Amino acid sequence: MYGGYGGKLGDVSVARGDVPEEFCCAATGRPLFFPVVTLEGVAYCYTALVEMFMKAQGVPKCVVTGEPICFLPHVCVPLHHFMLDEYKKDLKGRKQVEEALLDRLGLKAPSVTELPDEEGDDGWLEDFQCAASGELAYEPGCLSSGSIVSVHCVPSGGFKKDPNRLIACASHGQAPRKSAVLEAMIRRRFPTQYQERASAVSNLGAAFTAQPLCSDFDAQDHVHFGLGCDGCGLWPIRGSAWEDVDCKSNTGFHLCNACYELGYHKRVIGGRFNQGHMPKNTMARVYEGLMI
Repeated sequence: MYGGYGGKLGDVSVARGDVPEEFCCAATGRPLFFPVVTLEGVAYCYTALVEMFMKAQGVPKCVVTGEPICFLPHVCVPLHHFMLDEYKKDLKGRKQVEEALLDRLGLKAPSVTELPDEEGDDGWLEDFQCAASGELAYEPGCLSSGSIVSVHCVPSGGFKKDPNRLIACASHGQAPRKSAVLEAMIRRRFPTQYQERASAVSNLGAAFTAQPLCSDFDAQDHVHFGLGCDGCGLWPIRGSAWEDVDCKSNTGFHLCNACYELGYHKRVIGGRFNQGHMPKNTMARVYEGLMI
């Protein structure tokens, strides 16, 4: 995943319509489309956060909290499904807009579904499950993979890899905070069930324990400015980095060492920007000082 900046997206005007502010991008105020949620729980449109990373040429700061954003998250698919279902009229034509914005940066739009796998409430309940417990997420946060987790299910020291075994990318000790937009989403669709989960969690004595958003990185690690991990989203990659030497896209396909060691490249097709990565492609180490 390449961090070269090729244009300005902020001049695009999109009407908010009837979409509440809580379901709008923190950076642009536009209704969320291809939504991503940071470890701090702040929601952005994917294109807006990509632009922030590219302009920063390093680690951007959250427009809400002012704290650094070390990971470019994958699209939170359940939130994407919800937005398309709840605000279909207001989001009409947005896919083409977002694709055009990414094209201006030389990137392709992420490939995500538009509906839950199953119809009806069962499909939505599955979408809104905590990836760690399998229960309806309560006080939900979001890992950089886009997986929703209940914050009381975050282990001490954070997640070392994503609890969704279909993803299983590295997480670098991620311990996400509760996200107001994710909580509002679940409350909107399942208010009774959410309150029942609140009571169940309270009866279990489970509680959120404050801890760092992710593990500290070694100050001596080489920093691959301009390279982001297609697995966990670490951007820029710190320490050893790996690239798909068979990928023909100018964007390239890159992994941090932790995602490479977990074999993420063997399970994913395409890449974050549909770069054409295939599981059998050859991965090679990126030497320090080499920019792609």
